[in-house]
Amino acid sequence: MDRFFVLLGANKLLWGQVCHLRELGYKVIVVAWNEHPDITGDEYIRLDVKDSAAIISELERRGYKGRVFGALSSIDLAAPAVNAINAWCGNKTMPDKFNKVLSKNDMRESWMAAGLFNRISLLDGEKTMDEIFALSAGMKLICKPDVSASSRGITILEKGCARQDLEAAVELARETSFNHRYLIEEFVEGEEFTVDMLGDAYGNVNCYASSIQHHSLYALHNHVTVIHHWNSRKYDDATWNRIADFGIKCYKALGLHSMFGHLEIIMKEDGTFTPVEMGARSSGFICSHTVWKASGHDYLGDYVKMLHGGTVEPGNYLNGADASMWFGYDIPSGTDSVKETDITRYLDPGINVLFENHDGLKAGQHFGDYINDGDRDKFGYAILSGPRDVLTYESVQKSNERFLDDFLGRRNG
Repeated sequence: MDRFFVLLGANKLLWGQVCHLRELGYKVIVVAWNEHPDITGDEYIRLDVKDSAAIISELERRGYKGRVFGALSSIDLAAPAVNAINAWCGNKTMPDKFNKVLSKNDMRESWMAAGLFNRISLLDGEKTMDEIFALSAGMKLICKPDVSASSRGITILEKGCARQDLEAAVELARETSFNHRYLIEEFVEGEEFTVDMLGDAYGNVNCYASSIQHHSLYALHNHVTVIHHWNSRKYDDATWNRIADFGIKCYKALGLHSMFGHLEIIMKEDGTFTPVEMGARSSGFICSHTVWKASGHDYLGDYVKMLHGGTVEPGNYLNGADASMWFGYDIPSGTDSVKETDITRYLDPGINVLFENHDGLKAGQHFGDYINDGDRDKFGYAILSGPRDVLTYESVQKSNERFLDDFLGRRNG
């Protein structure tokens, strides 16, 4: 009898999950609302990923009861549906509080209570617009939706910004947020990291990997990540262990278990950490490939085992021999391409290309500014792995410059 796994979402970055679930012995049922999805797996169901009742009803109608062995998604808004499908399968599930999408404010309050949150943060209504504008005169701010997907609806406001810029940022965040609420926060300067974790039903949590985030030079008024680099040599082992410990505290402070945790944190100049937000999920190739390669442990495979009652080894898997990278293209604003090429042609031969997609890199294209990761994703990506001393940010950036020289014809003037 065929065994099935449900994947909520059809973004092309989920293709690695389809491939690895097949390697684990499952056929994949993709659920999404797209009329023309980027991926379809072995079967496609066109429904809203947030509508768990409709999805389960359709699975039952198609005769999948007892044949589906789990669900996952890389979409924050789909986390409650993942929980419902896993419960329908008889799997381990997240606590009931995750049967709704946790807002940024929900996370903020939990982390404040645990003594983990250390920056100015205001939910709309806590201060008047006059008071917020007065605050902006003395510090750089970031305005963000309370409930949203990825980097959408976020605006970074410079110290002393104009009143109309603040009001426009608030309106954008409010319109983008699914609960029509926003947060205004002190913009903390420092290094940004992801902390990729997995917890089981018995209280164990493991940090499988942590990545440094490198941001676009061209995204307008936002920090859009164009490179995630797991197991970088930039910091010593003790720092990576501190990051893991802090991430696990943040995971536990939210009361999460039986799920991935994809946390973003900032390390301030003084070496202290502050959490940004966490999804009760993993993401794209992070789930299926990059964390696996950096940690030496099958992140997605361990998730499936956990759903069926398996345990997670407490601690962390950092500081191994290999690194991995999600590389997204960051094309300079106002440029035009002259040649069809891509980053993989210029990499150190010791770097392995696990997956690649370069559909957005054609000759004769004009590239303008962009503001969020949806704009960035259309360019393409490369999923890389290799020894930590070979797959370095500096090496990839040199390769990227060679790619851009050829792609944009920069050597010819």
